[in-house]
Amino acid sequence: MVRLLDLLTHGILASCLNAQEVLEYQNNTFNSSYALSEAQSGAANISDSVAKNLEVALNVERTNWATGSVGDDHFYNPPPVNASTAPGSLLKLQEFTNTSTYTLAPNLALSRILFTSVDFNGSIVPASAYVLWPWQARTFPGSCLNVSGVPAVAWAHGTSGVFGECAPSHIRNLWYQFSAPFTLALQGYAVVAPDYAGLGVNHTAEGDPVVHQYLAHPAAANDMFYAMEAAQKAFPELSKQFVTMGHSQGGGAAWATAHRQSITPVEGHLGTVAGSPDPDNYDNIKATDGVGFAPRIARGIGSIFPSFKYSEWFEPEGVKRLHLLEELSGCNSVNDVLFPQSEGLMRLGFEENWYLRAYSNISDPSRKPISGPMLVIQGTSDPAVPADGVSKAVNETCAMYPKSQIRYASFEGASHVPVLNAAQQIWLQWIEDRFMGKDVDEGCTQEYHRPLRRVASYQKELEYYLQLAVQAYEVA
Repeated sequence: MVRLLDLLTHGILASCLNAQEVLEYQNNTFNSSYALSEAQSGAANISDSVAKNLEVALNVERTNWATGSVGDDHFYNPPPVNASTAPGSLLKLQEFTNTSTYTLAPNLALSRILFTSVDFNGSIVPASAYVLWPWQARTFPGSCLNVSGVPAVAWAHGTSGVFGECAPSHIRNLWYQFSAPFTLALQGYAVVAPDYAGLGVNHTAEGDPVVHQYLAHPAAANDMFYAMEAAQKAFPELSKQFVTMGHSQGGGAAWATAHRQSITPVEGHLGTVAGSPDPDNYDNIKATDGVGFAPRIARGIGSIFPSFKYSEWFEPEGVKRLHLLEELSGCNSVNDVLFPQSEGLMRLGFEENWYLRAYSNISDPSRKPISGPMLVIQGTSDPAVPADGVSKAVNETCAMYPKSQIRYASFEGASHVPVLNAAQQIWLQWIEDRFMGKDVDEGCTQEYHRPLRRVASYQKELEYYLQLAVQAYEVA
């Protein structure tokens, strides 16, 4: 890497700056300074140390908002919709989103839309999405599909939180940055990415809440298809053909799009990429620390089963913390500070509760028929979505539906989100093959990928974040 001192010595940077200009350090403080009140800490019965950690987590989250609070960004205020409003309707269009407060890769452009989707209950709800644009559209010479326009990928993000403030469309790096959306756009694909209903737009025009039904994968699949439909209406230059892709929560959503295709086929859908999917919520919670999922799922369960009460799962101390989480609209970081372990917060055996089993049964897209080819990618060292559970879901689906076109690729030593980096060559080639119109044989295949070097020698987790550069020297 070229050092700043080297640039100044050779006059390269100096020639770009006014002779009187004084370089300043990048501001290393938060853009948010929220402090909990004694009443809030007392009501949640949290210690001073937890309160301080909570403030840090909350201010980190708020500092990474690109457009301020969704409550102050008029874009997220939807027009009225009703039962006669068709799903996939375009409600609002921001054709050119100001990217100066985002940390996008160079030569990418951003649009935002509001559209109508359908939640798990069958209700028409307003939702938000972004469209990430490439500099040039990828082309497919020799494709038998006659692809015209900008090839599109519907992207389903992993868990960002369950409140309006947790929408990727108003987070600086769009939540997954180079792990998928930036990479897709830099390769010439337009990325159409719903926030999921309840994220971003969290209320109707009349003020009624729109609740995010976390891990209700069929609802998220609706968001993906209807966001694509609305985006194609807003931007006729988008191709009619598209691929669905997602990771983690979004991997389950993507899997659900493949199942949805077998019931309600959408013209132009070419196939599905499901990364680190969590198709079986019950098995996944049993295999991991369920307290990380429970606070997020609880709101969604309550919107589907109105009789559900937080006290079904949470001890009184957990209920208090959950109310504070709701009051703050905290996302992943805040959730993890408030619910670091289950002791004293969760009822013993809560995972055996009827509501969790019922929720898992109705939202699990695996062990059901799918339509079209699907690529499943999974890391063997995934702490959030254990590989054994994904393998079980794939194997049982293939046993029940042997004509399923499922390619299961696992990656030795790869962790949760980083499997997208390990598998990047494979999923990019797989998506290109779909736009080329290449046939996929019926039946399931499995493959195991090992790294060139010892697993222990590789960088395991994502240990960087994208920061705004406000001074010329910061991009040297």
